[in-house]
Amino acid sequence: MDIRSLHRQMTHYNRWKRQLDERLQRFEQWSQQHDMSGANMGKTLQRARQLLRGESFTIACVGEFSRGKTELINALLYTGGGRRLLPSQPGRTTMCPTEIFWDAHQPTNCVRLLPIETRRTNTSLQSFKRIPQNWVAIHFDAQDHEQTRAAINQVSASKQVSVADALKLGFAQDELGERDENGMVTVPAWRHALISLDHPLLRQGLRIVDTPGLNALGNEPELTLKTLPDAQAILFLLGADAGVTASDMEIWREHIQVLRDNNCTAVIALLNKIDSLWDDLTPAQEIEANVNQLRQLTARQLNLSPEHVVALSAKQGLLGKVGRNQAQLARSNFPQLERMLAECVMRNQQQIIGHRLIGDSYAMVINARNSLQRRLTDCEKELEELRTVAPEAAGEKLTELRDTIRRTHHEYHKQALSLRTSQRLLESQKLSLLGPISSGLLEQQIAEAHANLAQSWTTVGLARAIGKFFDDVDSNLRHLEREIERCNRVLTSIYERPEQTVTGDDLIMRHLLKIQKQRRQLRQLHTRADDFRKSLSAVFTHKGALISRFINTLVQEVRAVYVDLNQHIHHWMQEALAPLFHHNQYQKQLLEHHMLRLTQLQTQRNSHSEQLEVLQTNIYQLQTALGNIEPLYKELLTTPLEPELMADVEQKESITAGAQVVSIKQGRQSLRGN
Repeated sequence: MDIRSLHRQMTHYNRWKRQLDERLQRFEQWSQQHDMSGANMGKTLQRARQLLRGESFTIACVGEFSRGKTELINALLYTGGGRRLLPSQPGRTTMCPTEIFWDAHQPTNCVRLLPIETRRTNTSLQSFKRIPQNWVAIHFDAQDHEQTRAAINQVSASKQVSVADALKLGFAQDELGERDENGMVTVPAWRHALISLDHPLLRQGLRIVDTPGLNALGNEPELTLKTLPDAQAILFLLGADAGVTASDMEIWREHIQVLRDNNCTAVIALLNKIDSLWDDLTPAQEIEANVNQLRQLTARQLNLSPEHVVALSAKQGLLGKVGRNQAQLARSNFPQLERMLAECVMRNQQQIIGHRLIGDSYAMVINARNSLQRRLTDCEKELEELRTVAPEAAGEKLTELRDTIRRTHHEYHKQALSLRTSQRLLESQKLSLLGPISSGLLEQQIAEAHANLAQSWTTVGLARAIGKFFDDVDSNLRHLEREIERCNRVLTSIYERPEQTVTGDDLIMRHLLKIQKQRRQLRQLHTRADDFRKSLSAVFTHKGALISRFINTLVQEVRAVYVDLNQHIHHWMQEALAPLFHHNQYQKQLLEHHMLRLTQLQTQRNSHSEQLEVLQTNIYQLQTALGNIEPLYKELLTTPLEPELMADVEQKESITAGAQVVSIKQGRQSLRGN
């Protein structure tokens, strides 16, 4: 049985990224060595390499208290040693949201804890992550079990505060437990935890987010507005003994379902602790039938495919790994989960493969190799022609060859001038594209939303303020989309000009300006805002701090989307015509180098044999350059870029872009017909 599928896939994923990054670096070095590099080419390669280095794979574990999330993480991260990596014992529970990852900038394993008192401010978690002095850091030796246990146990620490202080920290009255004899209540000691562990899977880029239940999701807006949407996979933990409870369903509807439906996030529902259903007095077939019936019921309740509901025992899976007990491991169903997560990692890799920057980088290598091959063939023909002429006619033949190359070079030069004009035409659209999403306009709309909210501190007032704000944002986006459609028409017409030798619908689709990702993010923020408003009582008693924090986080996330849109448009302006510029520049450089050599042959008054030797040397140089790039060319061809390998979200964007290409073409044909 394959019990290391996730480890293997993460290793493959990380190795693939490193290999592709190394290949792009080799191409960059090859281009510089053979004087074939350019500014545009360098920018494309640099951004592609940044994409490869910045990608990680995040799994979010979501569920109510005591669903076994910590034991699940222990089973996922187990590599040996016969003990749990994270402390897990009866009565212990994770009290604050926790991120587990490997921080290469930390010299040792470390737990960083953000005090709960920071909830009194409106500062976001992302801002606090950039302020190290606000965190309590505990360093530990992962080989020392007791030291590790003591450090990580701090995540479950609590403290006693007065009811008034608890309400100021954002806890609702119904969230507080019983008061002690001094009238104090228990609250988590920490608001957020970051655990950096030197672990093989985490080193490969895996990141795990552990959320401690419905209350934490409700009290930390950033979890639902940013952390969960950023995850590539969500594991929704349920109890096999209880099925889907009311609080489970609330978590599902408010925090997970929208991500599955709108963000294409991979969601796997886990019926954990199925070992509680194992009974020596019940036949195995009956137990299996009962578990399957529970899976089917859960799938119907969550509107999930039964294949995405897994009944397992994280505890038995961990024990099976520790004891190398294959039968116990198989019965736990844990290997099935690992295989499903491995498939999620593979789909994430396919998304990267389908990215425009990677496609453009591949195209540059392939174009450089093929262009070099054609130039080499032409040079070999020139040498043969020169060999067949008499020595006294060599000068005339060289003039003829140089004139032929000059004419070809002139065509590419005219094309370069045309491309620069086209680039200026695209850049002239920049103001109209950026106008609807300018920071000034957004800040004005944010100020209006704050003013509207201040006038009526009720659910109705909140609904109106948020509704008006997102209506304004939506109006901005519709205006932007009209401008984008005009720009894409211009781009398509440029790519379809007769003089372009690099074209095709796939190439056009890859370079159309698309904002589906940002549009989807804004819609999700709007949905989250509506859900938050509906979850509040009519009177905001003791909710002021939470509402302020939510509004500030919401505004920050909208700002972040606008910043991303501005950067996205800026990069598109630079790279929309990149394949055309790359191809033109490379062809011109090859021709210029050869034309210079032919001119030198004419002016240096070499003998016929010396002229042949110089041309042969030139061929040797081209053969060397081709020989150096050929292995890289063959390696890249082994990594497929077919559209069917792209993940669902990329497929949806491609369908939209394809429809836009058809619309653009139909509109142009209609104009021609008139």
